[in-house]
Amino acid sequence: MAKYYILAFISNVLKHQMQDVGLASDIMLSLKEMFGEQGRSARQEIIRQIYNTKMAKGTSVREHCLRMIYNLNTMEVLGADIDGESQVDMILQSLPESFKEFGLNHNMNKKIYSLSELMNELVAAEGIIGTSNVDANMAEASTS
Repeated sequence: MAKYYILAFISNVLKHQMQDVGLASDIMLSLKEMFGEQGRSARQEIIRQIYNTKMAKGTSVREHCLRMIYNLNTMEVLGADIDGESQVDMILQSLPESFKEFGLNHNMNKKIYSLSELMNELVAAEGIIGTSNVDANMAEASTS
């Protein structure tokens, strides 16, 4: 399965070269040999992007999560080993204040999510948060 994830994120030329390689670890080794020194600077750039990414206003949480997951997968391809809990924490830290309660609930209940589960839960929370913000704004407007 990991082999197909790797192949999905590399260029078509590399994809063609690596298609016959059996194991994901062999693909990783081959890529590391090809791009060894470049990999270090690329990894540093992706780390910088991950730490500096904040969900932009008007962006859907799904779109934001997909961008973060892409960056985390790129880190993995470049040889970084980030555990699943840390990946979830990185995504949660990149969210705006409106998701603060979601993060608190996650921590207090010691929830363990895969990245896809986290994204689905955040999309559901976004629907609730969006609805409550609209209701609050409408109530405020009606009292005015």
